[in-house]
Amino acid sequence: MANAASILFLGSGGARFVVARQLRASGGMWMRFGETQLHVDPGPGALVRALSHVPPCNPRELDGVLLSHKHLDHSGDVNAIIEAMTAGGHRKRGAILAPHDALEGEAVVLPYAQRFAERVVALEPQGGPYRIGGVEVRTSIAHVHASQTYGLHFSYADIRVAYLPCGRYFDGLAQDYARHRPDVIVINALRYRDTMDVDHLTWEDAQRIVEAVEPRVAIFQHFGTTMLERDPAALAAALEDRLGVRAIAAEDGMLVDLAVECEAGRV
Repeated sequence: MANAASILFLGSGGARFVVARQLRASGGMWMRFGETQLHVDPGPGALVRALSHVPPCNPRELDGVLLSHKHLDHSGDVNAIIEAMTAGGHRKRGAILAPHDALEGEAVVLPYAQRFAERVVALEPQGGPYRIGGVEVRTSIAHVHASQTYGLHFSYADIRVAYLPCGRYFDGLAQDYARHRPDVIVINALRYRDTMDVDHLTWEDAQRIVEAVEPRVAIFQHFGTTMLERDPAALAAALEDRLGVRAIAAEDGMLVDLAVECEAGRV
């Protein structure tokens, strides 16, 4: 279908211990909006996960590679994906969207790989729209995190998808996402409780954001060990019962048909 939209979770794990041990995979999200295909936050193992999926994801069909920030669990395979997208640099094509510090200085997107793309965009807070194929992309306000970090808002046809990556909860965060009125929000819910005072959302934070944003569908991913111990699927089911919002805990290899889930989440 020309207007079909989906997210394939090539990984649902996050943080050092989960990624280092691959308790959950860390391949990021492969998003399809009609004919436009995007790979978001391709962490360690992204290329292998993409090619080993059934049916395989073809990097040569990608229209863009996007990073929310430069940390390894979000960018470990970014250069491999760019090489695959461009046939090793022999086909100059596609877009790269990433924060400044991922492209400059101690860049994670290496200079030679940047030259393979048709377009390289250094993201700014509340920037855009940036057009990739049939999709418009905008950024959120800056997140509170150890590197430049921005959420991503995708608009395609009549569907709006927000991706809220890593960062500490702060006043105004949920309101910034709510003003985009997403139908679907993907939230990185790393920790169940914050016992170490780190710049990541807790499960309580994630729930507050869903209540404020009021999407039709909330998808949670990027789980650390404390979230995995609590059973993310059970937590999402309890949230769905409490709020009446379609709530999904991502799993490795899960394909989410956005139109179907939005219909299920329609009030």
